[in-house]
Amino acid sequence: MDRELILKALIDWNFWYKQQFVGYPREKYVEEVLNIIKSDYIASVLGVKRAGKSTILNQVARKLIENGTDPFDILIVNFEDGRFSEIKNAKDLFSLYNLYLEVKRRKGTKPYIFLDEVQKVEGWEGFARSLVDRKEAFVVVSGSTSDLLNDNARKKLAGRHVVVNVYPLSFKEFLEFKGVKVNTEIDIIAREAEIKSLFHEYLLYGGFPGIVNSSIKEQLLSSYEDILVRDVIAPCKIKESEKLRTLALYYITNSGNRIRFRSGSRQLQIPLRTVQRFTECLVKANLVFFVYPLSPHLSVMVRAERKVYAVDQGLINVIGHRLNPNMGALLENLVFLELLRRYGEGKVFYYRGKKGEVDFVIKEGNSVTKAYQVTYKLNEREYSGVKELLKYVPVTFLTYDEEGEVEVNGIKLKVLKVWKWLISGELKSNFSSKEYPA
Repeated sequence: MDRELILKALIDWNFWYKQQFVGYPREKYVEEVLNIIKSDYIASVLGVKRAGKSTILNQVARKLIENGTDPFDILIVNFEDGRFSEIKNAKDLFSLYNLYLEVKRRKGTKPYIFLDEVQKVEGWEGFARSLVDRKEAFVVVSGSTSDLLNDNARKKLAGRHVVVNVYPLSFKEFLEFKGVKVNTEIDIIAREAEIKSLFHEYLLYGGFPGIVNSSIKEQLLSSYEDILVRDVIAPCKIKESEKLRTLALYYITNSGNRIRFRSGSRQLQIPLRTVQRFTECLVKANLVFFVYPLSPHLSVMVRAERKVYAVDQGLINVIGHRLNPNMGALLENLVFLELLRRYGEGKVFYYRGKKGEVDFVIKEGNSVTKAYQVTYKLNEREYSGVKELLKYVPVTFLTYDEEGEVEVNGIKLKVLKVWKWLISGELKSNFSSKEYPA
């Protein structure tokens, strides 16, 4: 290992002698990571490429420094840097760690170790677990889900790590990136026209941090090929990459629609087993998500049609095969991502009744706690599924620019503008949720 080369690389990436890029604060993720590592678990920061994982690691480091941690008690290693290419396995990682301990200012203090894009190092799991098990260091790792949560990593890290899923910017974060802070109701009223204009931009171009303030948004979104290569094709070792690209485009174009693998296989002329394998890779990479219909029977849920959503509505708008933006589909995808942020994976379903659907149902434990019907413009066609679901939970209508109340089956239901709901949530309902039959 070239000692001087490695030290120069570490100086470039760390806060030892200079400030590093930290971007706009994403406090939710920062606090989550800090809580995990201070409980002596490894924090695994996962997410699709371009979601801002590396910047979040820098924000965690800066927060530690602001709270009194010596910058030399923090080690950041970004394995995207070619100067770390000699670090190929766990033995090399330990050599790198020992080199860091030599230059560390204070002896005996417990350091914070940040390993960015660590999947490039074979056996990193053993190194990270060793430090945490011996309570020698706090450890944060980052990378794509498909790389960091493969079967080998799951086994070695079992019970010793907690996942932090990073998604593109929420609308509130998007506004902060644009320099718009909304803290009170009067802020919303005073800046409504500006917020609505920015919401339209967010709806069309999404929330990848590097795109938000760019003047070449469409070009950057069109180059999503690097996400496929880095997060899907490479880790899954896919040889038939054109078929993978076709399937990914099919899912992104059909966001919000019900999907069956068998029908997709026939339409795209891709073998069913290939569709299933490639789909698993796309899901692991957090590029697409599937939502199951809510049913008291697991077998029904597994066999039924799933609805597909993309990691960012900007991808749907720019690379999806549509002549014009489908505002309803973009709106629905946006709401799905927000529900994913608020409630986490495994809590979001859709309801499919005898006469209609409800786009999203939140199930916590055995209770259906919330339900949402998303529509660009309110119309009676949206009421059929709502009427069936009302015996379990009230349904909130989310629209582009309508608000108030609507009466369905004699019950008054809220109608909210999506952009307001994204900023401030919603008022508490007088309904009490009922247990869903199991």
